[in-house]
This record gives sequence, C-alpha cells and structure tokens, in this order.
Amino acid sequence: MGVARKKLQRVGNSTGLVLPVEILRAAGMSRGEDVLLHAEEGRLVITRLDPQFDEMIAAADRFVAAHPNALRKLAE
Repeated sequence: MGVARKKLQRVGNSTGLVLPVEILRAAGMSRGEDVLLHAEEGRLVITRLDPQFDEMIAAADRFVAAHPNALRKLAE
C-alpha cells in the first residue's frame, strides 16, 4: 500500500492535489483514467470508474421507465 503526505494546492479558483505515480500504481490506476470521487466521513475516496458504468446506469434507467408499476409494487 502506498502512502504519501501531500498538501492541497490552489489551482485557479479550485483546489488540486498532485498524486505521485507510486500511489497511482499501488491503486492500479494511471494518468488519464476516469475516476469517481466522493467524500466519506472526513476523507476523499477516489475509485476507478468502470468503463461499463454509464451503460449499466442507462440500462437500469430504461428498466425503471419500462416497469414503473412492478417496481412500485415491489417497494410496498
């Protein structure tokens, strides 16, 4: 597991963080990848985005739109 102490930096009107290549490598990630970022109990969590994620969400949306009564009944 990689560990690095870094400082959050001002980047224009935003805040940036430079990630060392060792940390990325330890996480199995690389520069240019799409990631999902969320806050969780005082920490930031960066997760590699599954390339099929958007496709799965779109399929779920289509299913919900096609079967609203069945889902409403299941929710009871």
